[in-house]
Formats: sequence, structure tokens, C-alpha cells
Amino acid sequence: MEPNHTRRYFVNSGKCKMLYADPFSPESMQIYKPAKLKVCTKQSDLFHLSFDRNTNRYSLHVNETILLPFGNGIQCNYSGISQRKIHATVYFEKQHELPQNINGVIAQCHVKLNSSLIQIIQQDAFPLHQVTKETRQTHRKQPKRQPSVIILGLDSMSRMNFERTMPLTAKFVRQEGWYPLSGYNKMADNTFPNVYTVLSGVSMIDEHAFRWKKYRDARMIWRDYIRAGYATAVTEDVISIPLFRQIYKTTPMPYNLRSLLLSIAETLKTYVSFGYDYCIGRRLAFSYVYDFCVQFITRHMLELNQPMFGFFWSCTFTHDSYNVATSLDRIFVDYLYLFEQLKLFDNSIVILVSDHGARFGKLMDLSDSFLEERLPLLHIYLPPWFRSTYPQYAQALAMNHNRLCSNYDLHNTLRHLLQLNATTPAMLPAVASCPSSQSLLHPLPVERSCEDACIVEHWCTCNEFVNVTIENNMRHLAEMIVTNINMWMLKNRFSKKCQRLVLTDVDKVEVKKSEMMQNIVTLRILFRTYPNVGKFRTTLKYNVQLKRIVYLDVPEISRINSYRTDAPCEWNTIARKFCFCYPNAYSQSKRSQIRHI
Repeated sequence: MEPNHTRRYFVNSGKCKMLYADPFSPESMQIYKPAKLKVCTKQSDLFHLSFDRNTNRYSLHVNETILLPFGNGIQCNYSGISQRKIHATVYFEKQHELPQNINGVIAQCHVKLNSSLIQIIQQDAFPLHQVTKETRQTHRKQPKRQPSVIILGLDSMSRMNFERTMPLTAKFVRQEGWYPLSGYNKMADNTFPNVYTVLSGVSMIDEHAFRWKKYRDARMIWRDYIRAGYATAVTEDVISIPLFRQIYKTTPMPYNLRSLLLSIAETLKTYVSFGYDYCIGRRLAFSYVYDFCVQFITRHMLELNQPMFGFFWSCTFTHDSYNVATSLDRIFVDYLYLFEQLKLFDNSIVILVSDHGARFGKLMDLSDSFLEERLPLLHIYLPPWFRSTYPQYAQALAMNHNRLCSNYDLHNTLRHLLQLNATTPAMLPAVASCPSSQSLLHPLPVERSCEDACIVEHWCTCNEFVNVTIENNMRHLAEMIVTNINMWMLKNRFSKKCQRLVLTDVDKVEVKKSEMMQNIVTLRILFRTYPNVGKFRTTLKYNVQLKRIVYLDVPEISRINSYRTDAPCEWNTIARKFCFCYPNAYSQSKRSQIRHI
């Protein structure tokens, strides 16, 4: 532990002491191993798309040079895709103008070997962002220029691991106009509750008690942007169990790729890596999302001058491995440079964000693991015209660089961008789930606690803790925690499929520094359980005199090693953390329902 006089902080105020974590610390660099990019194909592209602005139609082209070695008898065709329907095969030569009633295409060329056998030369697939009369801007023109808003999400990426594994992208976002938010602190465990709060302003504190009906009732922010005349797109690169799987069923969605990618994956070969469909056909799943983003920007911003709201989330490179992002870095920054060529940064506010840091794996063995898990990436870009038109908002965003903020504040910022006349926090209606939250375009209070930002104790990084010697009473406390977990599993009827946990080791106990001399203290405990190995971290209130737990929220307990293979019999996202399935409880039918988030 560093002496106090050398301590550095992300946030340093009376109410929040958020310790600085060095991305390039010796212990983190000891485990740092750059990953090599796994390519989906080494073939040159046989097909490419073009778009005619006069006819508003895409055309599919064949690179005939690639076909020369195959001689005569070559046939090329495509099948259009719309809403999970694959249309009849259409044969063509050289190029073909595509219909407007499809949102994707699967193409192939083959050569006949004999009357019954063909050799496929190449298959490929493309998204098609079609803009019809119905989806063009029809709302009344706004009196002032409206900024487009593009959210680029990288799953499980802390600000430290971003600097460490994506140096090219990190350098890009150090350019003028980009504002890092170093005090951004997640407010829930995994992906969905963190992202859901950003997009809806609604909390999902207890997922077990959460009912899907609330999805229908919650106002997703893209609905507000649609009403304001924005073209909207929400898409991601995980297709088996998408982030918004229940919202897809219950809420009208803007442009998205889900049905298209499902159809492509059923037709072309897929390659699974790091737990996800890494390659779909001959392209990265990631590339489908960002190629679609390029089309979205081109169609609406450049050709129609229509403001856009886009949410583009990527999981395949970053979720299950802390170092695979090194292989994404060059690809990602190349897309950013392409967006620059398309003038995206002249017109749009761009938000580069994550849901949380690593939640399991080698980074959880570092001394900074508590911070690594809780401090996601957040950079916000303001275009030149916005900075000159609203200098007070740019100044506030710069001022908030080292102030505590949460998912609710980011949600308020998205609301604020539709109400730019709200020049003070009081002019923006409060969010019911967190009335004290505010837009990041307004100065946040210097003195702000986690309670003010609606971040519960377990996820809060503002408090300083010191190590406690692990003695018998601490082991007894850990046993009480495990008993509480087992009781929660029994009460909620998960114990039929999941085995009872038994404490094996207590690895670390810390006490909140400001409460050390008090009778009721806040403790953080790292412990392990049997069967197999379950590694957990929890925060609780403890009565020192009575040796009794005063407060423990079982659903908030963190599992800090992977449970993908331990709990295939259980789909509930809280129960899965604590579940080690009985051998006879493994259910193959449930595998398709589980996304390890």
C-alpha cells in the first residue's frame, strides 16, 4: 500500500475518495499478453455493395477477377432476408440492383462439377439499411440544430483495461472534443441492469423480483428520440441471447440486426470463440454491427440530413477475456477513422462506454480488482459546433472529469440532449429512481457521495478500506454469509437444482477506514466455497460487539470467477452466481436461454 503522500485519486473530495488504479502497474503488466486477431477468412472479397442515391437502391457486385481461375459454368445468386424470412434465390451476372423490401442479403457463386455436384466458390452476407418514406423524418423541424447521438459500447471494459489493451483507440479519444469521465462508477452487477438504467432511468436492483412487465412500462430513451424526429438504431453482436431479448418481444424496436444475423447464422457457418459467435460466415460478428453503423450514418446524416440516435453494443471481443481487446484495437480505431471521413464527428455527440469492468478472470486477482470491476470506460465527444453553441455544457463536462457520476447521470444526459434549453439542473425533470441524479452537461456537485449518485455500498468505490487480520471470528462471519446464501437459494426454490455451498477459505477482510472505531462497521470480504471453487466478494454491515450481521444483501454478492460451466441448469442471473448444478439437474434445454452477463 502506498504512503498517503503519494496517493492518487480519480475523485478526491470530502465525500468521495476514489483511488487511482494504474493501468500499467507491474502486477497488471505481468499478466498482460496481447492476443492475435483470429480472422474469419483469408480469401479476397468476391462481393461488394454500392448505393445509388438517385434510385435509393443498393446493388450487389461480383469481382470477376476472382472467378477467372474457375473457368466456365459459374453461377451467382443471392437470397434477400426480411424479418427472419429468407426469400427465393435470384440468379444474376456481374451486378444486380437489390429490392427495397429486404434488410439483408446472402450471396454465393458456385461452379458446376457435374450434373449433380457443385463447388461453392464463396458465400457472403451483408446488412442493408433501407430508408423508406415511412422512416424518413416527418416531424416538425426543430428551431435549433439537433445533435445526433451515437453510443458505441464495449462490454466488460474498465477504463484501466481500455488504456492497457486498446492504446490506438485510447489515443484517438485523447483528441480535442473528447471528455473522459474518470469518476464514472457502475451501479449494478452485470450488463443488463447497468445498460438498462442508462437507457431507461429505471433501476433493476433485484433481478429476481424484476418482472418483464416493467419492460413494457419503462420508457426506453430511443422512444423519446423517435418522437423528436430522429432515425434510431439499436443493435449488438451477440445473437443467441441478446442483451434486449425481452424488450425485443415487448417493445417496438428501431432498426436492429437481430433477425438478420439469426438468418445469416442459420445459413452460413459460424465460428465460436470466447463463448460467442465470433465469426458469422466469413465476417466478424462485430463487423456486421459496425458496417451497419456505417450505412446508418451514411443514409441518414449524409444523404437525408436527419438526426440520428444509435446504440451499437459489442460483446464478442471483450466479455470473456481481459486481453482479447488487443486484437480489436486496430479494427475499432479504423472504424473511428472511417466515421471521421463520413463527418460523424462534425455533427454528432459520440459516447464510448462500457457497462462494467472485468468480473472474473486474472484481473480479479490484482490488488486493484475492486476498482477494475466497478469503473467502466466512459468518454463523451462533443462536436465543434456544439461546443461553440453551448460553451457552458462543454465547460461543465470538462469540469465533471474527476467528479463521481453514475448510470443515472448518463441517462439524464441523453434526456438533456433532447431538451437543450434546460440550462440548469432544475429545468430537467427529475428521474424517479434517482431524483438527485443530473445531466453530465451540468456541473456535478464537488461534494457528492455514492448515496447522492444512487450507487449502493457494494458497488461504491468512494470509501477507503484497510485490511483486517483474518482470525476465527472472521471465518465465523464468512460462514454466516454462506448460510445466508444457502437460505436465499432455499427460500427462492433454487436448491432443488443447485448444491449447498460450504465455506473453504477466507482470502481477505477489509473494514471501512472511517468506521474502524465504531461498533457497527462496514466490511468487505473475499471468500471461497465448495463444491468446485466459487470465489465471492461481498459488502456488509457488522456489529462488532454482538458478532452479528446487521445488513447483507445476498443478490448483490459478487461472483468473481466464471460460472459458465457450473450452472447450466439455472437461468436466473442471480441464482446462477451461487449455483453448482447437481449432476442430474443439467438441462440441455436451458442452455439456449442463458447469456452469461
